[in-house]
Amino acid sequence: MLQASVSPANVSFPALRPNATFFNLRRQSSSFPISLPLMLPRSFTAKAFIDLKGGKGEELEKILFGGPNCRMSTFHEVELKVRDYELDQYGVVNNAVYANYCQHGRHELLERIGISCDGVARTSNSLALSELSLKFLGPLRSGDKFVVKVRISDSSGARIYFEHFIFKLPKEEPILEAKATAVWLDNNYRPVRIPPKFRSKFVQFLRLEEPS
Repeated sequence: MLQASVSPANVSFPALRPNATFFNLRRQSSSFPISLPLMLPRSFTAKAFIDLKGGKGEELEKILFGGPNCRMSTFHEVELKVRDYELDQYGVVNNAVYANYCQHGRHELLERIGISCDGVARTSNSLALSELSLKFLGPLRSGDKFVVKVRISDSSGARIYFEHFIFKLPKEEPILEAKATAVWLDNNYRPVRIPPKFRSKFVQFLRLEEPS
């Protein structure tokens, strides 16, 4: 089993949360069609909600950005297919390509919430990847179909923590576990609190997806 970890020099970030188990990762029910690039011709929805330990309603924003109490308990799913140019000399997907798969899943989740990289850039801020840890469990080969499952596992004032899992279809064989930390940066590339304009999008999304 191989492991890779990426972290910028001279910067300290909080440790990622413990690994999630595979046992609760069965696919959720679908109701909202989403069309994504490189995907198989299939529509599905990724429902999400959070476990609240500190309160509800008006306390949601405080919980989401004031402490480690936010966690999406279901996953956003993106189905993809391996391309020939993603293989290495051994005929399997190159290790570096899995970082792209995870990034694709994060971007789709953020767009589902209502946040785009272009929208962030127009504010002169950045949402940058500060840490990425990959745990390889099995190979993917040309033509394999697979699903990327991603969720927000935690958050703080300036950082968002993600969990990713990749499964080979149709039997959902585990291929990869990954953890990532994204940090909000100002125009001087210094960490800052997530602006209210974008923070409210997270809050609104989680309120809408919270079970009644």
